[in-house]
Formats: sequence, C-alpha cells, structure tokens
Amino acid sequence: MTLKQDTATRRAPTSKSRLSVKPLARAGSSPLIKSVSKHLSGDGKRFVSVAPGRLDVMGSLADYTGALVLGIPLDHHACVAIQRRTDGVVSVVLSAGGSKREPKPVTVAVDKLCSASGEVSDAVCCLALLGNSPPSEVVCCLGALVEGLRAGLLPCFPGGLSMAVDTTLADLSGAGRRAAVCAATLAAASGALDVTVDATGAALACAEVENNWLGRAVGVSGAAYSLSGQAGVINEVRCDPCNHSGTVPLPEGVALVGVHCGAIRKDAWEKFDQVRAATFMGRAVIDRIVKHERLDQIRWDGYLSRISVNDYVERFRNRLPTKIKGSEYLERLGDPEDSLTTVDSGVSYKVRSRTEHHIYEHARSCQFVECMNRAARSSNDRALVDAGELMYASHWSYGQRCGLGSVEADALLNSFRSLGQKHDLYGAKVTAQGCGGIVLVMMKNTDRGQAAFHQALEAYSQTTGLTPTVVRGSCCGALVSGTIAV
Repeated sequence: MTLKQDTATRRAPTSKSRLSVKPLARAGSSPLIKSVSKHLSGDGKRFVSVAPGRLDVMGSLADYTGALVLGIPLDHHACVAIQRRTDGVVSVVLSAGGSKREPKPVTVAVDKLCSASGEVSDAVCCLALLGNSPPSEVVCCLGALVEGLRAGLLPCFPGGLSMAVDTTLADLSGAGRRAAVCAATLAAASGALDVTVDATGAALACAEVENNWLGRAVGVSGAAYSLSGQAGVINEVRCDPCNHSGTVPLPEGVALVGVHCGAIRKDAWEKFDQVRAATFMGRAVIDRIVKHERLDQIRWDGYLSRISVNDYVERFRNRLPTKIKGSEYLERLGDPEDSLTTVDSGVSYKVRSRTEHHIYEHARSCQFVECMNRAARSSNDRALVDAGELMYASHWSYGQRCGLGSVEADALLNSFRSLGQKHDLYGAKVTAQGCGGIVLVMMKNTDRGQAAFHQALEAYSQTTGLTPTVVRGSCCGALVSGTIAV
C-alpha cells in the first residue's frame, strides 16, 4: 500500500495492553481537576467543570444543514477552573501538565471585553488583545465568556476572573476538543457567577466561538454533546438549529468504539470548507427552484434535511450542476446565503454530490436509530447488520460524494470489514470532518469480537506502520454532571 506523504509520523504498532481507556465515572474523578486548580492562587472558591469530547456516530458532517446527528460523549474531556477576582482582569492559563516550567497566563482587562453599559466587544477586537498565536484552548475560554455575555447567558463580571484549562483531547483530532473547552468554560462560569445556563443557548454560543473566533465553520452538535450529553447511550441532536431531542440505548452487548487511525490530511479543513461552500451553493439553487415553481408541497425553510430523498431525486438532483467554477456560480447566482461560506472564484465545486450527501446522511441517521431500536428489542442480528451497512454507506459518501476520505481511514475500515459480522464486527465509518482521524466501529463486546478487533488493529499497524489509538468510555455533559467547588 502506498501512503500519502502529508500524514503523521510513522511509529511502531501499539501493544494490546495500551488499547483500553477506563471510563470516567463522573466529573469529580477527572485527573485534571488538581492540575488546573493549582494555577488559581486566590483565596476564593474555585469552580471546576469537566466537559467531554464526542464520538460521532452518524450525521455530524450534516449538522449545519439541519440533520439528525447522533453521537456519544467521551470520557476524554476538557477541564476548566474559574475563580473570581477583584482587580478588573480576566486571566487565562493553559496548564502545562507535568512540565516544571510555570505556564504564562494571558491577561485582558474586563472593560476591554464588556463596557460598563453592557456593550460586548466583537471577536475581532477581542482576538487583537490576545497577542500572537495564543493556544486555541485559551481562545476558547475567553471566547466562551464573551459569547456567553453577548447571548445573555452570563452576567458581567467587573471584578474579573481567573481561569485555568487543560484537556485530554489534544491528540484526538475530530473528537471535539474546542467545543469541550467552550462547554467547560460556560459551565464553570455559571458556577462562579451563580447563574443557570440554558443548554441550547450555551451550545449556540460555543458554536459562535468555533465559527468566529477560531475560523472553523462547524455546526452545533459537538457543543450539545459536551454540555448535555448522557453517558453510555447514543445522543440525538436535531440541528435546526439545536434540539437535544433524546437518547437511543445501545443493544445489550453492543459497543461503539472509536479508533484514531494515527493520521489526518493536512488539507482537511480546506476540503471541509469547500464541501460546505458547495453544499450552500446547492441549497441556494434548490431555494430558487422551490420559490420560482411555488412548490408548496415541499416543506422548505432553508434546511436541506427537510427534503426527502424521493423529492430530491425527482425534483432537484438533475437540476443541480455536477461541477461549476466559483466565478461562474458567483456571476449567475451571487454569494450563497451563509455568513461562514466563501466561494473561491478559482475553485471548481462539485455541487450535486456535496449537496446530496447531506440529504442522504440525514435519512441514514433516521434509519440508524430505527435499526438500533429494533436491535434492542430483538436478539436477531439482522438489525445490527442493517445498521452496519448504513455506517459503511456513510463512510463511502464521505469519500466519494464529499472528497473527505483518506488512505489511512479506508485501510483501517477495511481491516474491520474484512473480518465482518462473522467475527462480531458489524460496521465502521470515518467521523467528524473526515480526511483521517477517528474511525467508529460497531461491535459485540464478546471474546470473539474483542479478538477480531485487536486482529484488525494489528493488521492495520503492520500494513501502514501507524499507531492506532482506541477511544472508548463515556461521561455526561458539563451541565449534566454539574460544577464542582473546590
């Protein structure tokens, strides 16, 4: 197998003894609480919150088009400690872990963030106060505070706040690290400022940080899991715009396990942004068709998830351009109505395939829920086989419809699929933004399933020279587990 040269450094295969992660039973058991708390030296109470990352199950790429998104909050998490102060300064420090060197905090005057009259500064002005290339965790902490103020979730804090942050998500691209830091910040701040934070408003504020402070055009589902996710079950988030609508139990003996393939393409975010642009270009074409032809029978409010697969195929598919140059699209239709999308005049966009991924992916998410509920009611494996086929279809669509595949993720998936249901491995798919990162595996937690799982990992390691990292375990979201005062 020939691997691309823009991937991570090759290392020796991981031994089986390193392939398990103990679940985090509750927020108070996080090993990071002590390390972040020690950076706050004042006399007042420290309010600490733990927010989990997420393991994408189905639909996450389609969350900005209103899809049903399914995921599980992980035990890998972010931890934020906040303490009130009296000198009118906000201080944020990224814990150095086991380093002997004391990390240097980033400090900003409160009146630069929020005026006495309550006017909140915008992201551009706030980022200018942080200096050159601050760690993304620091940006997330400050951004969550400011967006919490702007949304009316938090009261102003004229005396200032001291904050410290650390995370176990740093090496797990695609596991929602930034959303988890934002969620932990809002939850800890609610404790320090003695307020109750609305979960939906908080999720939208976290997404604002990723979108406008970090320049990542992501949806809201990751933050919803970090804030409100329930441990050990599949969480449903309907992203139109945000509704944490319920949970789906895992059938007895079935496990969903993530495996980071050890590599991610360097152009992952560039490709992700191009998919979003092409999707909104397709959405704009569909919007014009619906309005021009007065298709009142089509439920349409701008979310692609409203369109059924049948309606898409019959009414819209053949009228979307398969490929169009950005310059031609702008000349004919103008900018698509999405503040986070920029159409590059020099890029050719595959509008049809990118658009239809979102419509089909929402349908797959709904079907996956039906399959898991059916599997939970019956001992027949047919429902698990069907659910696994939906996962494989989603993976194919990532790569073929969206161009977000990778050699490494395909190789890892094929290692599992080659063993298949006869060895209690039922399905696998790439997750999050694709282009490598975490592959989700659905398996039975039997001796046969565990043996096949490790066999697939060893085969992948031997073939690629990469070290896969197993991601398992689950804890509740920050607003569910609560804030700790220490």
